[in-house]
Amino acid sequence: MQNSSDSGMTFGFNKPNTEINKQTIEDSVQSPVEVVNTIQQPTTSKIDIEKGADREDLSENQPYTDVRSITIMLVKNTSLYRKVNDKVLPKRIDYIGSCFNSSKVISANQEEVNAYFPNLVGLSPNDPSFMLRVKQYLNNIRIPVDELGKTFDISFYYYHKKDYYKFKAKEEAIEETYQKAPRRGDVEIKAAIKAKVNALNLLESQKHKVGYPINVEDYLMYRHCLLYHSVAKDMSIINSDTSIRFYFKDDKKEADKLRKYRLEVNKAKSNYVACIADSVLFEAVYIQYCVLNSLPVLTYLNRPQLDKEIDLDKFSSNEPVKFNKIVYNKDIKLMAVIEKLIARGELVRSQYSQNITTTDGELIGANTGEAIAWFKDPKNASMVAAYNHKLNLI
Repeated sequence: MQNSSDSGMTFGFNKPNTEINKQTIEDSVQSPVEVVNTIQQPTTSKIDIEKGADREDLSENQPYTDVRSITIMLVKNTSLYRKVNDKVLPKRIDYIGSCFNSSKVISANQEEVNAYFPNLVGLSPNDPSFMLRVKQYLNNIRIPVDELGKTFDISFYYYHKKDYYKFKAKEEAIEETYQKAPRRGDVEIKAAIKAKVNALNLLESQKHKVGYPINVEDYLMYRHCLLYHSVAKDMSIINSDTSIRFYFKDDKKEADKLRKYRLEVNKAKSNYVACIADSVLFEAVYIQYCVLNSLPVLTYLNRPQLDKEIDLDKFSSNEPVKFNKIVYNKDIKLMAVIEKLIARGELVRSQYSQNITTTDGELIGANTGEAIAWFKDPKNASMVAAYNHKLNLI
């Protein structure tokens, strides 16, 4: 729900034409009316800004409906027999049943249960049989999923739009944490998924305080599927886990992710061209590319320029988000200096920690961030100049 801004009023003091005509060339004193006009303009602008802020504040306090849907799809592991007889066999259908873990987790939040379940089970939270009926409801879930999938309406009505922004930011933070988590094997992937699901469920369990689902039953089925083991929350585990029979398809989120990714790709193309045009920036970014991929910095810096451009071009295409983050780092050139000093043995990075020290063992920083702060400190200007001089002599 988006409110369009009204155009602000403009207050001014304009001189009538008759008064202008009365002025002569010999007038050396500025008209007092003009002085008043000069003084009043900032006041007018301030009033407009305050009105705009009031309208924005009013918009954030208005109700808002986040329209969303999510689809549960069948995993396509069709047998050879079904492929051959597909036209005569009935369409495939599978069921999502109840789950002890889901029932336990959802029913554990008493406030949420009291908010969502009275209309579903037909009892008041004060009724002695209320929790029994809630558990019976959760223990008898049976959701049919055919080849077209099962779509749930998980739209949510917020009493205030500002709460929507808060929950959206938290959800994006959870996704960002998940994307940054190590996923080098099935064990790490499953651990990252478990942490993501727990964080999402905790976040969803707090929404009842700021609004309510448009379709309570669909919303609770989505929450159930979120905790259901046989529903994959990441496509990467579908082929490695035989117990996976379904997977999530969030059309809106997938479209948003694709749009953001394409934006990063386009930015990466532009940033790559900027790097080619700036030799110092190119070298700084290339050094970080080497560090990120555990490549020997000095060896790779001595490669032909064309090979280095090809490396960075591939990196910007395959990892546009990481590439853009490196380019946009305001300390990228200073980081390159530090990495070159480490590569040439002027500074030492510990093998088993991030500590950076001098060859004499004096601590420069516990990590790259602290090392950057050390190089920027005016007290260390003479030592920094000496390090730069050494690099220039090589």
